[in-house]
Parts: sequence; structure tokens; C-alpha cells
Amino acid sequence: MNQNELFEFHQSMAEKALAICKKKNNDYTSAAGGGNDPFANFSRVEAMGIMTTEQGFLVRMTDKMSRLSTYADLGRLEVGDETVEDTLLDLINYSILLAAYLRHSNGR
Repeated sequence: MNQNELFEFHQSMAEKALAICKKKNNDYTSAAGGGNDPFANFSRVEAMGIMTTEQGFLVRMTDKMSRLSTYADLGRLEVGDETVEDTLLDLINYSILLAAYLRHSNGR
């Protein structure tokens, strides 16, 4: 892979991640009763007194990292309906969502 191929791959992954984020965020915010709040699914854990919203993000990210660790150890994933790329795209989206939440909650 050369540099241009890397940048094209990056663009493709970013576009896929955004498409997934739009679909899942709509499902999760509606299901969480959050209306138009893109963080409703994550802030629910704080409203329930379980942990902070930030910790909620980190738990989900850790789940994805654990799945990737399993892949690194075994060379495969046990969950048949999620690929390594799916896991990486979810991790991208959780990272962006956390960054957006932090920016929003810090008023920047």
C-alpha cells in the first residue's frame, strides 16, 4: 500500500463510519427516549447512577478492544455476524462520539 492508497482507504473507512454512526445513533437515541440527543444512549448510565457518561463510553470502547485482542490472539472472531472491520468502525465511532461529548460538555 502506498501513501495515496492509504489516504483513499482512510476516506473510505471514514465514510463507512459516518454512515453507520447515522443509522445507529438514530436507533439508539430514539430507543433511549433521547429525541435529538446524540449522546442519550451513553448518558443513560449516568442517569441510572451506574457510572459517568464518560465511563460509559470507555466501557463500550473496552468491549471493542477486547474483541480486537481476541482476534489478535486467535486470528478470528467468535462473533460470526461482526467482522474485524465492523469492530474497528465501531471503535472509530465511539472515539468520535466521546470527543464530541467532551467538546459539548465542556462548552467548547
